Amino acid sequence: MAAPIIVGIDGSAHAWRALDWAADHAVRRGLPVVLVHGSRALEPGGAIPDDALRRLVAERQALLDEARQYALKLHPGLDIETRLAETDPGSALVDGSEEAALIAVGSRGQGGFEGLLFGSVGLHVAARARCPVMVVTRPSSYPSDAPSQVVLGVKGEPGEDAAVRWAFAEADSRGAGVVALHAVGGEFSPRQRVIESMELSAAVAGMTEDFPDVTVQPVVSDRTAQQALVEASENAALVVVGARPRRSLIGMALGRVNHAVLHHSRCPVVLVPTS
Repeated sequence: MAAPIIVGIDGSAHAWRALDWAADHAVRRGLPVVLVHGSRALEPGGAIPDDALRRLVAERQALLDEARQYALKLHPGLDIETRLAETDPGSALVDGSEEAALIAVGSRGQGGFEGLLFGSVGLHVAARARCPVMVVTRPSSYPSDAPSQVVLGVKGEPGEDAAVRWAFAEADSRGAGVVALHAVGGEFSPRQRVIESMELSAAVAGMTEDFPDVTVQPVVSDRTAQQALVEASENAALVVVGARPRRSLIGMALGRVNHAVLHHSRCPVVLVPTS
């Protein structure tokens, strides 16, 4: 079985929008989908009486079944399963990332039992997942209305190959182009522009042979990385960035650039783990 796309389902409209994008991605890539709902309340032997627990399990399963039927109406041939996890949503999704090709989450859950709250569960997953994570932000369009370009943030650092390849493969499957964006964060001389442009071209050079149909637009910006990526998201189907988790006082966290992009992007953001 091919590695699945895992979608966090919590009953919110944001999770359903993530399902829209995940199902579209799955159809184009020929991948199965697994819908996951996690809650510690589902654990047997807890504080909830057995009768109430059975009703709760049935309620949560009905939520997953509704989401599955919705996806099948849009994509009748989609290979899609459901999974209830007896643990918190963040742990359920991170555990699933070991076997997944992609995890998709909405940016903010509202009213869901244990909502995928952006800033808590969403960031927890983005910082810890072992596979790429797609965060479908609130302003994101429907997949069918998305612009025909993928924005790739390039730092010019080691370990970015996975993010670069993911962006090109996604653009290829969409019939889209790639905007390879490198932000310097201030004014720079003509000589520095030439150097930065050469390094940017070198970072994506190998992809032109593997994906000959994908056009590449290299852009060196004097904006900060977060400013440049957020501005570029206005006309992008996706923003793709590498994600190297950093340890903070409270555990693993994303860098400030990725954190800012997740909060302000106008389109879905895909974070690809870097080595």
